[in-house]
Amino acid sequence: MSKQAAAKGTNKDIGVLELVRESLVAVVKEMRANIIHSSYSSIIYEGHDFSCALVSADGRLLAQSLDDNPLHIFAVPHSAREIIRSFGGDIHEGDVFLHNDPYTGGTHLNDVLMLYPVFSEEKLVLFAAARCHWGDVGGSTPGSLSGRVTEILQEGIRIVPTRICERGKLNEAFLALLFQNMRNPAERQGDFQTMLGTCRKAADHVRRLISRFSAPKLLSSINELMRRSEQVMRDRISACPDGVYYAEGYIESNGNDHAPIVARLKLTIAGDRMIADFTGTAPQTSGPTNVGPSMAPNAVCTIAKAFLDPKTSINHGSFEPIEVIAPVGSFINARWPAPCGGMVEVKALLDSLMVAVLGQAMPGMISGGLKGGANHTLIGGNDPKWGSFLFYEYPAGGTGASENADGGTVVRAFTDGDFNSVQSIEVVESALPLRVESYGIRENSCGDGRNRGGFGMRRCIRLLSSHASLSILSDRNIIPPYGVMGGGSGAPNHFVVRRGNKLIEPSEHPGKVAGFHLTDGDIVVMETAGGGGYGDPLERDIDKVLKDISLGYLSAEEALARYGVAITAQGGVDAEETRKQRDKIRSSRVLLSLQVVNAELLNGFCRVIELPRAVATRLSLDDGSLVELVTGQHTSVRAWVRTIEGEGRTLRVDAATLALLASEVGDQVEVRPVRTIAH
Repeated sequence: MSKQAAAKGTNKDIGVLELVRESLVAVVKEMRANIIHSSYSSIIYEGHDFSCALVSADGRLLAQSLDDNPLHIFAVPHSAREIIRSFGGDIHEGDVFLHNDPYTGGTHLNDVLMLYPVFSEEKLVLFAAARCHWGDVGGSTPGSLSGRVTEILQEGIRIVPTRICERGKLNEAFLALLFQNMRNPAERQGDFQTMLGTCRKAADHVRRLISRFSAPKLLSSINELMRRSEQVMRDRISACPDGVYYAEGYIESNGNDHAPIVARLKLTIAGDRMIADFTGTAPQTSGPTNVGPSMAPNAVCTIAKAFLDPKTSINHGSFEPIEVIAPVGSFINARWPAPCGGMVEVKALLDSLMVAVLGQAMPGMISGGLKGGANHTLIGGNDPKWGSFLFYEYPAGGTGASENADGGTVVRAFTDGDFNSVQSIEVVESALPLRVESYGIRENSCGDGRNRGGFGMRRCIRLLSSHASLSILSDRNIIPPYGVMGGGSGAPNHFVVRRGNKLIEPSEHPGKVAGFHLTDGDIVVMETAGGGGYGDPLERDIDKVLKDISLGYLSAEEALARYGVAITAQGGVDAEETRKQRDKIRSSRVLLSLQVVNAELLNGFCRVIELPRAVATRLSLDDGSLVELVTGQHTSVRAWVRTIEGEGRTLRVDAATLALLASEVGDQVEVRPVRTIAH
C-alpha cells in the first residue's frame, strides 16, 4: 500500500481507531492462544516458535502480538507479498496458501507460513497469517537443522508460494506428498490442521469486525493507524543525532571451513530517515549460515522499533522511514542453493550490529552482547518403545548488561520473543527416551563489568536408547558475546558429548554438528554463553561480587582475577588486598596509541591490526590471535593480530578500524586477548 493510498479516506475518530486497533490485536492474541493449546510439535506448544498476524490485501503487516517471535515480523508480510505477486488477481474465497522458501521472504525451511484470505462481498479485505516452526521438514538429519550442510536440499522440503486449498477444497495429493517426506508425518499433519483451524477462526473474527464497522471504515481506520505509527517513528528518528555510524561482526564459521564470515553495517541517520547499508558483507556461504532477503530488514526494523518506539503496536507504518540495503548474493541476502538453516544465528549477528550503531547514536541504550542465535540442539532417532522421536531444544543464555542493570541469567533476550529458556524436564522425560541429568547456572560464564552480563546455563541430557543422532547449529562458540563501555566478553557457547569418562567434541567446527552418532548412556552437555558486560569491571560494587560468590555463580578465584576482589578464609572481603589487586590489574592493561596506515588491513574478510612484537609477547599473543580493542565507549572491536618488529607504544590500524572505534589518530585503545574456553 503506497503512502498516497494510505492517506486517502482515513478515519480519524479516535474512539473508533482505538476499538479497531485493540480488536486487531485481540484477534492475533486469540490466534496465538489457539496454536499453543492445539499444536503437536513441542517447539510450538512448549517453545512458542511461531507467530500470528493480520496482513493487508497488498501484503503489509497490520497487527502482530508483542509476544510473538520478532524473527517473523518482516518475514510474514514479505512472504505474503510473494504469494500475492505469484497469484495476482487469482485469489478467491476458500483459498489457502503455504510458503517457506527463504529466497522469497521465508526464514528457514522449518518455518512454514499459512496465508488465509478474508473476503467481504467478494472483495479481498486482508489475510490471516500463521507461521509455525514444524519440528521436521525432511532433509538429511532429524529436525532438518544441522551445522554441516552444504546446500538447501539437505535441509528439507522447500515450498514456493503454493495454493494448498482452492475455493475450500484441499489439495490432498500435495499434502500427502508433503507429509510423507517429513519425519513423523502425523505430527506435521496435526500442526497443519492447527494452523488451518486458527486461521479460519481469525477470519470469522475479522468478518465480525467488518459487520460492526463496515469494510471501508475498517480499512480507513487501519490506514490511519499505520499513518500514525509512521509519524511516531519519524519523530523518534528525528530526535536522534544525525550522523553516520559503523559496526561489524562475525559468524565464526559456516560449519565446513574455519574462516569467519563478516557482516558490515553503515547506518546513516538524516532528519526523519534511517538508511542501513550492509555493503561490504561477505558473499553467501556453502554452509547453513545464510539468510534470504527478509532478515536484514527484519533485524534493522525490529531493533529500531525496540530502541525508539517499544511501546506502541506493531504495524508496517513504523518501518516506512527505514531503508535497508542488503547486497544480493551476500550471506544476508542469499540465493539458491545456499542453505539457510542458520537463519537465527545470522539474524542475531545483524541484531547486534544494529544495537552497536544505535548505541553510538543513543549511548544510554547500549547493552552487552547476547549468546548468539538459537543454539539449535537436536537429538533424534527410532526406538522400539518410543518409535520415531525428536528432541529439539534451544537453550537460553545470559543477556547483556546495560547502564543501569546486570544482564539476565538464563533468560530470553528482547530479540527472542516469548520463547521459554528450555523445555520442562517433565515434558522431555515423559515424551522421549532421554533423562535430564542436571540443569543449572554455568559458573563464571558472565561478561565482566561495572554491571556484569548474565550467566549461561549448563544442562546435561542422557540418551536412554540404543542409538540416536545429534545435530547442533549455533554460533558464539569461538567468538564470544562482546562487552560495551569497557566491559568484558561473556564466555562462549560450548557443546560436548560425555561418553563414560571421556569428553568428546562432536565436530571439528565448534557448535556446528551434523548427525553425530550417540549410543546408550551418552550425555549431551550444553553450556550456553554469558552476556557481555557493561563498564569497567574494577568499578563493580564489591557487595555485588560477594552476592554472586554466595549464590555459586562466581568462584572466589575468578572474583580475584576478574574483579580484583580478595576473599578471606571466612568469606569476607580483604579490603587492602582488594585495593592492591585492583591496582595491579589496572596497571597491567595494555594501552596503545592509534596510528593509521594507508592500506586496508584485512586477511580475507577478517580485520587485522599490526601489534609490536614486544607487546604481543607481553599479552601471550601470536600471529592470528583474536583480540578486542576497547576504548571505554560503545562496543569493542574484534580483530586478528599481525605482529611487527618493535617495542613501540602504537597500534597500527586502517581507516575502517578507526571509524569502527569512533576514534582519532593518537587516541589510546586497550588491547585485550579475547576470552575463550578450552575445547
